[in-house]
Amino acid sequence: MRYFLHFKVNGREKLISSGQSELENRRANLKTWLEQSRVIPSVRLAENLALACASPAKLVFLLFGSPLTAAALARQISDAGKVPIANLDLLSGFARDTAAIEFLARAGVAGVISTHQDALRAARANGLLAFQRTFALDSVAIANSIRTLERFEPDVIELLPAVAAPSVIPLLRAVQPKLPAIGCGLVRSLLQIDELVRQGVAAISVSDPSLWVV
Repeated sequence: MRYFLHFKVNGREKLISSGQSELENRRANLKTWLEQSRVIPSVRLAENLALACASPAKLVFLLFGSPLTAAALARQISDAGKVPIANLDLLSGFARDTAAIEFLARAGVAGVISTHQDALRAARANGLLAFQRTFALDSVAIANSIRTLERFEPDVIELLPAVAAPSVIPLLRAVQPKLPAIGCGLVRSLLQIDELVRQGVAAISVSDPSLWVV
């Protein structure tokens, strides 16, 4: 259920929805969450969720689930003091539309990952953080990403593969200077993660539980 909050700015009363207020709080905390741990657990299997919840990370990416399990999974993550972020493109049984976003918001997720800008706009409208997933495979793909950033500014951009991120980030920052960028894919060691962070990547999302330690 969405409700509204009244508050005053410079003596004038304003009206904001609870979803908008929650989004503002999440966006204000996002930088701190990314800095808390440079590794974001990307959970593909139910048996690894407990390990993600016990990790130092504040954010946890859900790469599995269905309409039947989404609320329970999000609650397990939240109960561990973490922030659940759902990858809409990888969940089962969800269309990439407003109804799916509304369902996830009610299920308790705090953000949505997608390659689809319409889904991210819907996420933003429902008080959720918007993580844009981008495949930086060649110059054409990068040019397309730049064009999308000119039309919509996500809260975070996730670049695949992670090894390409240091080369791509300066190009994206020319359009969105303050946009946090995380890397994903082809990361196999803590040394790699450390080097990527040193080169300007805010964090690395990884599915290997052995790397969920920093």
